[in-house]
Order: sequence, then C-alpha cells, then structure tokens
Amino acid sequence: MVELRDVSFSYDAEKNVLEHVSFGLRPGEHVVLLGRNGSGKSTLGRLLNGSLRPSSGTVLLDGVDVTGAPRGVLARAAGYVRQDPLAQIVSDLGFDEVAFGPRNLGLSPAEVRERVEEALAACGIAPLARRLTSELSGGQQQLLALAGALAMRPAHLVLDEADAHLDQATRTRLRAVVRTAVARGAGVLEIAHSGEALPDATRVIVLSAGRLAWEGSPEALLRDPAALAASGLESDPVAAALSRAVASGHGLAQAARPEVLGRFAEKDAPLAVVSRPARERLVARDVAVSYGDVEALRGASLGAGGLTLLLGASGSGKTTLARVLAGVLDPDAGEASLDGARVRPGTVGLSFQRPEDQLFCETVLDDVAYGPRARGAGEDGARELARSVATRLGVDEELLGRSPFSLSGGQMRRVALAGVMAARPAAYVFDEPSAGLDAPGRAELARTVRGIADEGAAVVVITHDAGEWLDVADGVAFMRVGRVTARASAREARRSPELFEAAGLEAPLLVRARSAREVSPRA
Repeated sequence: MVELRDVSFSYDAEKNVLEHVSFGLRPGEHVVLLGRNGSGKSTLGRLLNGSLRPSSGTVLLDGVDVTGAPRGVLARAAGYVRQDPLAQIVSDLGFDEVAFGPRNLGLSPAEVRERVEEALAACGIAPLARRLTSELSGGQQQLLALAGALAMRPAHLVLDEADAHLDQATRTRLRAVVRTAVARGAGVLEIAHSGEALPDATRVIVLSAGRLAWEGSPEALLRDPAALAASGLESDPVAAALSRAVASGHGLAQAARPEVLGRFAEKDAPLAVVSRPARERLVARDVAVSYGDVEALRGASLGAGGLTLLLGASGSGKTTLARVLAGVLDPDAGEASLDGARVRPGTVGLSFQRPEDQLFCETVLDDVAYGPRARGAGEDGARELARSVATRLGVDEELLGRSPFSLSGGQMRRVALAGVMAARPAAYVFDEPSAGLDAPGRAELARTVRGIADEGAAVVVITHDAGEWLDVADGVAFMRVGRVTARASAREARRSPELFEAAGLEAPLLVRARSAREVSPRA
C-alpha cells in the first residue's frame, strides 16, 4: 500500500497546489481520481510515484515512512504513465524504451527480454519494438510509455490521462490491461476526465482546489449531483447517461452496456447541428509523405469546409496530414491549398497534440497575444484580444501573469488553443484539442470551435473523442493506412458504428449506444 498522510505541496513555496490531502492506494483496487483542470490531480499522482516530494506531510510504503527516501524507492513500487508520453520516453528504439526500467533493476538480459516482450504484447504493440520512438504517433508513444511501466511489474500503477491520445479500440485494450493488472493484485490510480472510466472503478475520489472534496463508490458519485459537479463530470455526456441509468435502478456494469446506455443518452444533443454543404476551402490533393522507410501518407486527399472531423486509428497518418494542411510540412508529392492558393506556414492556424511545442513566452498573456501582435494589432489591441480569447476558453485572469509551463496539462492546452485562435486565421487545424480537458472545458471548446466555423472559417479537428465532437461537426473523414478512405455527414456518423468499423476503428460508446437505441428502443 502506498499512502499520503496530511500532505501539502507547493511548486513555488508560496501557493499550495495540494492542501492537507490524505489518501491511500491499496493492492487490488482501481481508484479513479477526478477533478477540474488545475485541481492538483497530476501532482497527487507524482507524489505517489516519488517524482515529487511533499512540502509537508508523510508518504508511506507498506507502512514505512519513505518521505525522504531516494526517489527510486517509490518509482519502483508505483509505475507512472504521464499525460505526455514524450516527457518520459528516453530511448531511440521501442525495445530499448521498454527495457530501460528493467535494465536499471539489474535484471539479466534474458529476463529483460522476457519482460519487454510480455509488456509489448499486453499493449498490442509488439511491431513497435524496432521502430524509432521519434517516428511514432502520439497514441503509439503513449502505449510504449505504458509498456515501459508494466515491464517494471510495479505493485502500484498511476495512469495520468493515459488514454488521452488513444483511439477507442486502443482505449478498450488499455482498460483490459488495467483490469488484468488489478486482478493480479496491483493497485491502480487512474486520473480521468470522462465517465467511461467509472465502470471499472472500485473507488472514486474527487479533488477540488487542491483538497479532497469527495470519496466513495462510482455509483454513489453518479447519484450525487454536487459530487458530479465538483468532479467535472456534470457536463460529460457519458456520465450524464450513466447517472440517469443508475437512478433508474440499473447497476453500473449493466448501465454501461450500449443497449442500456442508449435509453438514457440524450436523444438530440443540445449542440447538434443540421449538416449542411460547405464550400471546401482547405484542400489536400494526393499528398504523400514518408519518414525514412515508413509511408505516413499514400496519396491522401481531403477537402474541408465548415467543421470537419478527421478520424483514424493511432498511426494512420492524421497528424502528418494536419502538418501538410497547415503548411509546416512539405509533402513528397501532392499539395495543400487554401482558397485555391498554396498553403504556407502561418496561413492556417495549427494546434499541436503537445501544447508545450507551441508555448514559448514568459507569461500566458504574452503567449496568447503573440499572434495578434505579429499581425499588427498593436500592443494594446493584441493584449485586449488575447484577454478576450483567453476568457472565452476558460483561462482564468489569475493565470495570465504566470509562466505557461507552470500550468497543469489542461490549462496549458487552453492557453495554446487561445494563442492559435487569437491570431484569427482563415482556417484552422486542431490536433487532439480536447485531450486533457475536463468535461466543462471540452463542451466550451466545442461551442467555440463551432462558432468559428459558423463565422466562415474552415476547421479540421483531429480527435479520438469523436463521440462528443460529432454533435457539433458538419462532416467526417475517415483515415486508414495513410489515406482518406471514406466521408460521411456528422449526423449519419452519430448513429452508424459500421462507418467506424470500416475504417478499422471501434465506434465511440455514445455512437454504439445511439445505434442500439434505434435498433431496439425497448432494450
């Protein structure tokens, strides 16, 4: 058991991120940790892993005080998978990355190989063993990071939004891996922002402003409106449907089945729009891109007007196509254009999967104001626009004077998105824009992006959270193995699992639930 007793923590010795938190993770339990962005969830996870030490309070491992012990003591006992896999990947080759931890334990080469092969197989990524880690997609990197943690065979496992960059089928595999770990006696702490994490949980805790605000079973959470609001799941569509199902007498496991959940999901989401044709302003034609011997794109073509979702499995080429559409990557063949003119860097707003890659100023306000300032808005005008867009995206006024690199993952993403939007380009490509955002943040972002499209901008959203984005999109493009293989209206895709299956994807839970409701409304 790993335990925090009356722990507080501060990054700057002035303001505590955590305040007098007491929490224990026992063997064989799966605890889901919820809370709004900035509530201190990642900090708590890092304290359990030993990568941070408390400012006050005590950390115990199996009853022994390890507060001041070498960091490796807790790191060996509690594996940690971060929100951002690149923050923990240290090796060039996939095999070496997974082997890094076991080798540091002093294991024999044969045992290291056994552990690496076992972990890679469990995560379904054995072919990545000889791939360069720098050439992998974000989802593949995340699975590699998970395999590296599993290869250590820790007694406890901390997953910090570990499914944020994964497609639905891979998320399902991740859940199976976690269930296996729990069945073998590992204690798992999963930091989450989605109701889909609840059915596997044995216990839920909620952090609010750095304090433990609620603790109990997932069913009790779903019956408690105040706890749901504090958790950030009040506006999560899956959690809302589960809450209604549980209130109607269904057990949580039964409520999570698509044929049951469909009866309690919103029949018509409040953000749903009538799909309408839109002029294709942002266009990629027959684009090919290779990274060494790996073909990322093979004659991919896409035309976007209004709000278009680009969906595909991890490694299907979505991020590469995004970079071509934004003009920051020259293709080996083909071209990208905006309103008939070749796309050049800066003409299309691009938000990266990793917000850290596009933040560089000393303060949040300066970062958001950089684009307007570069476009000649003047200092006062740039700052005024930056404040307006930051507020629209839920960036609190108190954060504007802070370094963007001192923020939580979700806060950092909001700032990066605000910087792109404040520049007001004619077209946008958002790569996993809702990853790491709490449910209210995801809903507000969807409304904001829908508004941008309604104002005339061409918008492409690459996402693994399609179940929510389908409610605001006009159209959907499906990618598979470097090509755009199918197009559909968002309204059609909302209820058609077969469209996802044809693209090698598992349909989102909400799509399966809506489809099941229509096939068997009395199920």
